[in-house]
Amino acid sequence: VCTYDSSQLTPPTAVADNCGVATVVASPVTLVAGPNTVTWTVTDTSGNIATCTQVVTVVDNEVPTITCDAAISVDTDAGVCTYDSSQLTPPTTDDNCAVATVVASPATLVAGANTVTWTVTDTSGLIATCEQIVTVLDTQVPTISCDAAISVNADAGLCTYASSQLTPPTTDDNC
Repeated sequence: VCTYDSSQLTPPTAVADNCGVATVVASPVTLVAGPNTVTWTVTDTSGNIATCTQVVTVVDNEVPTITCDAAISVDTDAGVCTYDSSQLTPPTTDDNCAVATVVASPATLVAGANTVTWTVTDTSGLIATCEQIVTVLDTQVPTISCDAAISVNADAGLCTYASSQLTPPTTDDNC
């Protein structure tokens, strides 16, 4: 809960009356995070009322929680040898006030095992982190483009042709 019950506040100490004090009440009852103006109302046994105000600042000092998932494997993004970590499913987070952001770092993962640090920040700027291992797999097949059929002459004095003399085909791979 990101609030504070004003009934927990200590009433002003200079509460006195010649006939007796009946009640001392703080309003509002629930204070939210940040500065709040509390109005103290004192009522004496004759029904006379006096008030004063007090600024009470509610501070969120409770860090958010974060629980990373187990290690996972993902395929590289199309045409590249990397994976954009913004595609990962964020971990479970919670906060007594509110979660502002959940960010994965690094933003780009390379082929192989990567340690992803997840950072949760709440609306008060408090942070918590956890780590997840993400293995990026290269599952994209390479491409190859062969030249058209050709005819070659046998090597001199032989009835063969050394294939090492052929122009290599055009190849490409994301990694």
